[in-house]
Amino acid sequence: MVNYARMLSTFLDLVKIKAESGAEQPVVQYILPRLRRLGLVIRQGSEERAENIVAVLPPTHDRNRCIALSAHMDTVFLSKPVVPRIREGVITSSGDTILGADDRAGIAAILEGLETLTEKRIPHHCIEIIFTVKEETGLEGAKKLDLNQLQASMAFIIDNGADPGHIVVQAPSHVKIKWEISGRAAHAGASPENGVNAILAAAEGLRQIKSGRIDHETTANIGMIHGGGATNIVCDSVIVEGEARSNCEKKLEDTVSAMVEAMEKGSESLGAKVKTRVQKSYRSFTLTEMAPSVQWASSAVRRCGLIPVLISTGGGSDANILNEKGIEAVTLGTGAKNAHTSEEYILERDLYTLGDIVYAIMNGA
Repeated sequence: MVNYARMLSTFLDLVKIKAESGAEQPVVQYILPRLRRLGLVIRQGSEERAENIVAVLPPTHDRNRCIALSAHMDTVFLSKPVVPRIREGVITSSGDTILGADDRAGIAAILEGLETLTEKRIPHHCIEIIFTVKEETGLEGAKKLDLNQLQASMAFIIDNGADPGHIVVQAPSHVKIKWEISGRAAHAGASPENGVNAILAAAEGLRQIKSGRIDHETTANIGMIHGGGATNIVCDSVIVEGEARSNCEKKLEDTVSAMVEAMEKGSESLGAKVKTRVQKSYRSFTLTEMAPSVQWASSAVRRCGLIPVLISTGGGSDANILNEKGIEAVTLGTGAKNAHTSEEYILERDLYTLGDIVYAIMNGA
């Protein structure tokens, strides 16, 4: 088992650090000295920049494999630093910010696993540690990872809201869609008939788009719309942004095509013009229970006295990117609940169980 008191102290230190996407430098400054003290070799990372950290703990003499563990350093927007509270075994914020257990719980678990491993001088394989930036804004840090710096054959991403012991073996592809709807401006009182209202055109397109849960593995959503400048002007420009996800590439392609066609036909029926941009964010992955990373993680979970549960998720993580880059990766449940909200929390017992699982992964096989 790991040192629960030390892990809790690390976690509380981390959640107090205000470091949103693109501003992770304070977390980098917290992590790097600790990695150096524990004897890791820093391949990438500097206290002077908000950038990915890649470090390696060399193997003991009798081990010859290489695994990676990863968590992300950024959080979603924070208006002010987090003030953590602990009451009856539940860790929350003070109620007016997120907690940031997504993904400071993952970082704390990895750091504590390393502390325990080196402290007890446990034999282990080569362990690569990856802490990424800008995960919350589209897995940007993972996309910039240099495979030449990595030797691991498998990776374990500590970043999912499921309970500890749950292993994500399937996650969807993700596509972003952006529409620019152009109408024609006119004075709303003097000559509205001369205008083409881009807001109404966009609304007609949106009315025809099927969104929400399309089927058991496919979803679609319209997330942002903005445009217009004044109530006395017929709006001539609107931007609408949406997305689609699916574990099936064909279903994703069909869903995106239907969304694009609906917006273009609906908007053009009212005289507007539409410019569409479709961008693939990341690709899906599916692993079987016999995949090496799944076997390794499952063994670690069992050694912690739990039954591994293999699950599918509707969200993406750095595991999507690593699988796409050729490194087999699964995501592990942390127990962090209600992420990205002021109701976010994590149970102390789940935090400690996560630490034990990560430690078991590090000294496994």
